[in-house]
Amino acid sequence: MKTQWGIQTSVAEFVKNNVLCAETFEELSIDFCCGGESTLEKACQEKGLEPKQVLGRLMQLQSPSQDSDVDLEVLNPGELTLHIESKHHEYLKKVFPRISDLLEKVLAAHGERHPELKSVQKAYSHLREDLEPHLMKEERVLFPLIRQLESQGLGTDMTATEGPVRVMLMEHDSAGELLKQIRDLTENFKTPEDGCQSFNLLYEELRLLELDTHLHIHKENNILFKKLMPSN
Repeated sequence: MKTQWGIQTSVAEFVKNNVLCAETFEELSIDFCCGGESTLEKACQEKGLEPKQVLGRLMQLQSPSQDSDVDLEVLNPGELTLHIESKHHEYLKKVFPRISDLLEKVLAAHGERHPELKSVQKAYSHLREDLEPHLMKEERVLFPLIRQLESQGLGTDMTATEGPVRVMLMEHDSAGELLKQIRDLTENFKTPEDGCQSFNLLYEELRLLELDTHLHIHKENNILFKKLMPSN
């Protein structure tokens, strides 16, 4: 962690520098993706937290090893799109059906005693229905466009990506709201006392889905799209 950083540093910058900060922000319900431009001070004040105490926690985190994540700042936009597809798109494609099956199983076993599960299933279904076509639009439209423009050489004008990027940003906001709904409905992914192992696994899968999707959105909103439109 860079020692010159402080409470006026944006939360997105902390995650850019050390991906482990994302887990601390998740624990504290601080939005580092769609709300990543907020300073640490502002984000903490909105949650009733002491900014300097949170900064102290972040400064104690050890930087992840070189192979735990790539240095996203040195990648060009085309390379970033490939990283996002391989790390985050592939994860979502694998985890979506797994969570859907788990939800069906847990709902059948515990739905009567835990009616909130029906609401969790509804919010999750909306999230999946939103994100699956979102991934497709990125893979078939935006990301190929970025790589095509980049292949044209130095100084390439990336303004042709502005329209698709605007759509992606709006869809990211929608996904963020649905993830928050799921967190609230599950009371921060807390398995009830009478929950079985499958119940516990479901909530852990949902927690990991939230973390990965927040990182995914952070990389696009705060790194990739900034590289495309550096003046914005």
